[in-house]
Amino acid sequence: MRYLLSLLGFSMFLIASAQDDLQKIIQERMAGSGMKIEDDTSHFVPNEFIGSFRMEMHMYKSGVEAEHSPTNMRYYSKEDMTLNKMAMPSEDGGKTKGRDMSTLTDLKGKWTYMLMTDEEGKQMAMKSKKKKVTMTEDPKEATKEPEITETKETKTIEGHVCTKVIVKTEDGTWTGWVAKDVKAPFEDMTRNMGQRGNKNMTNAYKGVKGLPLEFEWLDKNGTDKMVCFMKDVKSGSVDEGVFSLDGYEVMEMPSFGQ
Repeated sequence: MRYLLSLLGFSMFLIASAQDDLQKIIQERMAGSGMKIEDDTSHFVPNEFIGSFRMEMHMYKSGVEAEHSPTNMRYYSKEDMTLNKMAMPSEDGGKTKGRDMSTLTDLKGKWTYMLMTDEEGKQMAMKSKKKKVTMTEDPKEATKEPEITETKETKTIEGHVCTKVIVKTEDGTWTGWVAKDVKAPFEDMTRNMGQRGNKNMTNAYKGVKGLPLEFEWLDKNGTDKMVCFMKDVKSGSVDEGVFSLDGYEVMEMPSFGQ
């Protein structure tokens, strides 16, 4: 279920750049964790979800909302490209504007761009080969199959009739209100990242059909939780300008780690 939430949150998807020697160090450290990072040479498969939404994320620890919560992530998708924009809150209590961190992925060309704007307004895009992350599950850490319950409870959120779905794992409980009439983009994310292994997490994800417009994750201790709201959900074509690199100075990185 942690894997599902990493897809939903997407803040855990942000890419870190690295030079060749640093990437070797990363690979060596990841070797013992069952994670392998390599260039994505898989066959292009178009995205099924075409559209956009905003996800508002609230983080709580011991019942108290975190200092920089909530954060907002915007997701845009067309057949061969996705853009993820994370709005980062300012560090001075709102006296200055927070920064946006954006990741543009070209699924057909197999490129990833980290988009940044400095304090003077200069726009830069760091270009690198799209990566594939392969994960294997340690048999010693095998977990029980998730318990997925689709209830008969419904409520309407932003014009969509949503069904209450509960997923229980050894790590905690996920409760979501799922709009079955909206094709969720998370399967596209899973395929494009090239994740493998961790069968139980994958099964938990597959058990949720549709897009959760509201959901809550409560850890097994009942103290820490994440509450998310999907806003401005739109299905259909996205303005091409969203995916444009016009105005950006593009720098190709010789090596890139995810």
